[in-house]
Amino acid sequence: METRLRLSNGSFEPARELDIVSTAFKAVILLLFVLFLVPSVSARDYMLEEVTTNITIGPSGVVHVEEAISYVFDGDYIHVYRILNTSTGESIQNIGGYCSDDACKFRVEPVPEGYKLIGELPHPTPEKVTFFISYDHYGAVKVHSDVSEFHYKFWGEEWEKPLESLKGSVTFPVERGSEIRYWTHPAVYTQDTNVEKNVLNFTTKKIPSYHWYEMRAVFPRIVSPNPSFVQVDDAQELEEILAIENECQQKGLSLESLYRMTRYFFLFVLIFPFLIYFIYGKEPKIDLEDKYERELQRELPADSKPAVVNAIMKGRMGIPTMDGFTATVMDLANRGYISLRNLKPEEIGSTRVPKSEPRDFMIELNNKIYYKTIGNLSELEDFEKDVLSLLKDHASERKVSWRKLKKELESGTDFYQFITAWNKKVETHTEIDRFFQSTGNTCVNWFAHGILIASIIYYIVISGYFPSDEFPLASKVNVLTILIGIFGFVMTKCSGMFLMTFGRWTPEGSLYRKRWDDFKEYLTDLSVLKECSPESIKVWDSYLVYAASLGIAKQVLQNMSLTVPFEQLKESRFRPISYNYNQFGHGFGNAYSSSCPAGDGDGGCGDIGGGFGGGGGGAE
Repeated sequence: METRLRLSNGSFEPARELDIVSTAFKAVILLLFVLFLVPSVSARDYMLEEVTTNITIGPSGVVHVEEAISYVFDGDYIHVYRILNTSTGESIQNIGGYCSDDACKFRVEPVPEGYKLIGELPHPTPEKVTFFISYDHYGAVKVHSDVSEFHYKFWGEEWEKPLESLKGSVTFPVERGSEIRYWTHPAVYTQDTNVEKNVLNFTTKKIPSYHWYEMRAVFPRIVSPNPSFVQVDDAQELEEILAIENECQQKGLSLESLYRMTRYFFLFVLIFPFLIYFIYGKEPKIDLEDKYERELQRELPADSKPAVVNAIMKGRMGIPTMDGFTATVMDLANRGYISLRNLKPEEIGSTRVPKSEPRDFMIELNNKIYYKTIGNLSELEDFEKDVLSLLKDHASERKVSWRKLKKELESGTDFYQFITAWNKKVETHTEIDRFFQSTGNTCVNWFAHGILIASIIYYIVISGYFPSDEFPLASKVNVLTILIGIFGFVMTKCSGMFLMTFGRWTPEGSLYRKRWDDFKEYLTDLSVLKECSPESIKVWDSYLVYAASLGIAKQVLQNMSLTVPFEQLKESRFRPISYNYNQFGHGFGNAYSSSCPAGDGDGGCGDIGGGFGGGGGGAE
């Protein structure tokens, strides 16, 4: 609808509240007002119960208007008022007004816009007041060369309160109703219309605050129009008016269709993730082999690198956690590329270390490895070579203490960059597509991006083509569009959280995870370990590496201390790093307390809780 469809001969204004505070009051009076009167003022309110507007268009084109505005007050108010706006070629005459039960004193004040009709209310204000006004409007009817046009705004957008109901009638200077053609805007607020002879009656639904309601009508041209009573021009406007109104009606119908489509699409947006879950995310029932028998539990479930096991079991889409890095360092120690030992007396610094700090230990590179180009170690994977290179870069005379290494790694961003690149190499070796199908998550992610972009474009188009003041239904469409956009934004930002929901493990991946879960359960079940313990400390060390990759190193070390004989414990490659896992006075803790002589690392029986097997990296 074009802007000119909203031309108005007047507009309504809400009642004005009683202004109690006078600027001449002293500070004490003002304080009392704030403390005692503000709550009552803020509680004041009013409601617009009903408005009745009856209009009669005389044979000469002069428009006589009678209006009744029904208020319901809660609290005291000074007055009610109504402003009559006039445009060029229009004038207001014969203004009258009063209130029901003589509840107000009526007066008229000229204002720049036209006239202000005021009804001064008594104190206390009656609960219900109806404000009656009447006037003659000259120039409200436009007489063209082919037709007469009446365009009137019954309700203005200035009201801060919604109107419960508007009833009105327009009497035209014709003999038959068939000679009248009319349109209401916005049509969505119209509840009922009917024509009886030459009288058009209408009733509206509830009109929200700050919204307007108007009518446009055409009827046979007034014969010999007087320019003093009507606006006269020689233009033929009927075809243009019909075209404009037809376009407006078509836009309204289109908007209704778009609203229905938007509702259906909104439901589809809510249902789509569930469809994806049932299609791609729900784990199919697969007959997996029974839990390992005890003799099978003694063997590693798969020939996989510890970092790869960590990436599949604990990582995100093949990207390992810091436990994977920890397990790789431990694996290198278990395979003899590096060794872990207690600090010698001359290696212990003079600085006193708090007891709460993890004990330091020495990382020592194999003599052949230190003086050999690590890239030539063909038996190692690239990510394992990177860890060796990292240790070598920080080693002095092929050794570095854990506390010193940790301090150096934490001093800058180099280690972060190293881990980022290292994770990518591990991810390449993981071959996650063999184990996990992420098709569903990919679909949801693309869908979320799509609806987010589409909702932004759709909102801009709807707001531009269907202004909400002319098409209130557009506001509902925009609300649904915003909700769809928010849904898309949340799904986009949180796509990582829904990875396991909309993706699923392949049969190979399910079997792989089940085997490692069973192995994890075996290592953490003390009763089973006592009955069916690994045969040697070498096997225990191998298991401990994978326990670190699974994030259960601490529990496994404690179980070792309760199931492995002391003489075997002393042979473990990880003896220097287990102290902090056994602070209960037995097992490894006792072993190191008793076997760590004053000259062989007093205060230097190291631990891995400060960086390695404790479930996270200290230089992260």
